[in-house]
Parts: sequence; structure tokens; C-alpha cells
Amino acid sequence: ASVFQTDRKEMEVLIMGKMTICVYGAASNKIDSIFITETEKLGEEIARRHHQIIYGGGASGVMGACARGAAREGGTVIGVVPNFMDEFEIINNDCSEIIRTETMSERKDVMEGRADAFIIAPGGIGTFDEFFQILTLVELGRKNAPIVIYNIDGYYDDMIVYMKQCTEKGFIRERALTLFRVCTTAKEAIDAIEDMKTHSNSCLICFFSFLAFFFHLL
Repeated sequence: ASVFQTDRKEMEVLIMGKMTICVYGAASNKIDSIFITETEKLGEEIARRHHQIIYGGGASGVMGACARGAAREGGTVIGVVPNFMDEFEIINNDCSEIIRTETMSERKDVMEGRADAFIIAPGGIGTFDEFFQILTLVELGRKNAPIVIYNIDGYYDDMIVYMKQCTEKGFIRERALTLFRVCTTAKEAIDAIEDMKTHSNSCLICFFSFLAFFFHLL
């Protein structure tokens, strides 16, 4: 049994592999330092787990904090920036790769297309838009990806309560609330992403784990 469990864990890592994790969050610097500090930890954790980040390409706020944290640990950071955005915020030119788009919609398309998972860090209306769009796509079966709300200092508590109220009144399907997890630390967030990704590949994992167990018996 111990051999089987060891091989299963190795197979989970092999099948899951390195993920590109999309991180949505605020560009504003007019926020409490806890949001900056905890999002830097998120970037560090993503890089330590050998995943890479794709995000909005900003150098400030929560976005910049996540990128700095990942870079500090030697991680890959991909920024996706509309051409006009230079007028509104400082762009992180230290990204491993910068992809330029013409519109905000194209920016979201690029991030959604390249990402294997999504983390919603504290943010404003742009972040809300990005969260509800990816949640809708997953609910409609247009995207299969883990979603985590990174609920630093209870930032998203009221939104989650409101979503539950909408569900009780019949405006949101109950299933929608099962399509994301809420985490309060960087470790919890990446653990949840990896766990959800592993479960989405469970059939492959079981098949290859069986083969590994079988060949150990030969």
C-alpha cells in the first residue's frame, strides 16, 4: 500500500505539472499594507511551487506585490497590458514577458486563454469584473479551471454573503458557489489550487497509479 501511495503522489505531480496561475487584484497603492504584504507572500508561494504567474502587468498595488514576490523567488511572471494602460498606471517592466493588447477585452482573453487556474486577490471593479467573468465561464462549461478567492483580512466576506443571498433568492445557481474556494493564506490558496487541479485530473491519476502499482508487482 505504501508503494501505491508514493507512486500516486508522484503521478499527481507529473500529471498536474507546472501551472500558469492568473492573479487578479488591485493596482491601487491607497490600500492597507496587509494587502501588499500578504499578496507578496502569494507570489512567493506560487514561485516556490514552480508555477508561473500571468497577471495585468502593473507595478503597483496588489498586482505589483504578487509579481515582486514571485520574482524574489526566481519565478516566471507574465504581464498582459493594454497599450493605453501606460497613461493610468506604472507598468512592471521587470516581467519575464510582457504581452501588449489593444483592449481590456483582449487582455482578459489572453489571460483566460493561457491560465490553468485563477486567484482573485483583493481588488476593485476591474477585479470584480474579472472574477465574475471567469466564474460564469466555468459555470457554463467554457473553461475548466480552479478558482480561489484570496480573502485577505476578510476583504471578500460581504461579497460572499451577498452571493449567498442572491442564491437564496434564486438569482444565482447553488452550483456556482461550489466552483470556487475561499482561502485566507498564501499556502491555503495554492494548496486549494493544486487540490482542485488534481481532482479535475482524477481519472488519469487513477489510471496511471494503477499501472504503476501493477508494474511494481511484476
